[in-house]
Amino acid sequence: MTRRMTANARSVARREFDLAVYGASGFTGRLAVRYLARTAPRDVKIVIAGRDASRVRDACSDDVTRFACVGASDEEAMMDLARRCAVVVSFAGPYDAVDGTPLTLARACASSGTDYVDVSGEPQFVARVIDACHDVARANACAMVSCCGYDSVPWDLGAAKATEAARAGAGGTTRVAATGHAGKSRGGVSGGTIASAANIVTKKKTAVERGMGDPHYLAKRAGGWSEKPDAPATKRWPSPQGTYRFDETTGLWTMPSIMAGINTKVVARSYALAPEVYGENFTYDESDFCASKTGAVVATIALGVFGVAFMTPPLRWLMRKTILPRQGDGPSEELRENGYSHVYVVAEGEDEQGNALEPWVAEFEFKNADPGYKGTAALACEAALCLAIPSERAKLPWVKSGGGGCLTPSVALGDVLVERLQKAENFSFTVKKLKDTVFLV
Repeated sequence: MTRRMTANARSVARREFDLAVYGASGFTGRLAVRYLARTAPRDVKIVIAGRDASRVRDACSDDVTRFACVGASDEEAMMDLARRCAVVVSFAGPYDAVDGTPLTLARACASSGTDYVDVSGEPQFVARVIDACHDVARANACAMVSCCGYDSVPWDLGAAKATEAARAGAGGTTRVAATGHAGKSRGGVSGGTIASAANIVTKKKTAVERGMGDPHYLAKRAGGWSEKPDAPATKRWPSPQGTYRFDETTGLWTMPSIMAGINTKVVARSYALAPEVYGENFTYDESDFCASKTGAVVATIALGVFGVAFMTPPLRWLMRKTILPRQGDGPSEELRENGYSHVYVVAEGEDEQGNALEPWVAEFEFKNADPGYKGTAALACEAALCLAIPSERAKLPWVKSGGGGCLTPSVALGDVLVERLQKAENFSFTVKKLKDTVFLV
């Protein structure tokens, strides 16, 4: 029996567990366990896991009465976990850790034909997963899907669906420019995010990090443009917006987006994996909405000052010791439960005759959930359930065609995830014409 046959047989003979939550004792992992305990279908068999089973059990004791609990701290144990599960969703960040545990888990999933989901926002880790796992996962007909939280589902799914709407009915070749915008939001910052950012700037650079400033950093890797030698040079776009700017399409002032560093790379990989969705000469940029020009100028300066300070070792150390949250810390329960966010992706362009397309907007809303933590935990769980529930997984196009590999959220999960989000209590996802859209800033 070939590897592909073994992986596909999973849909008929279900594994011991449908879904494993790895990193369940961490801040976001605990929120994910709580979400699944409340919302997951009763027939979905779930196991919670981490490096230390007792720590996981203690951290999640109030939420795991119906979940099994295991420890997996080395390669052999992670391989055993992967073989027992249909899907693993990992919250064990920082992902590009010195001990390599997160990458070891991803490798175990790829070699076991186990679907894998994470909430990494670290482009160099995503690149390592692609380099190590894409070909193996494709041979085993499973999907490796990184960036399934606030980075980068709203932007990636929004770019795909807004572009589809703008191109629908245009006929022939079209040129579409999509722009993501963060609108009104309320949330908090976790120490895990700060630790991940610090890891990026302090870790010794290797060949993997070279070219990380290129928006097509992930698109050029296995499965992307590297496998399409006839791809024209136009299939790339400039670096993200770097200063304040007035956006003519929406009529709002904008500032640079701190999220663009990862989101542009994810959208570019989606474009490389599924160019038929976006058309020729597609481009993507990203910014944050501001209420006024003054607000955009001040926020741009503040972001620049923070960036310089964080890149300076003594100042970064002082900030982490005094004003920034420590790893394992996160926003208060009040902020998590009453947070919200509005993300907009605007798609506009021209048809092959040069006629302007009607602009369309995809709006992704987090409701009663801060986007970075409760929202991210819930979003990753919904992404994982697209793969863990056999009837949901069977609807995914890449499953029907026998594909797989290191995919993006929009390519791997697409309409199935959209349907789940529209039914979930903490999300709303709509696509409408620009003229019918009210932007909340």
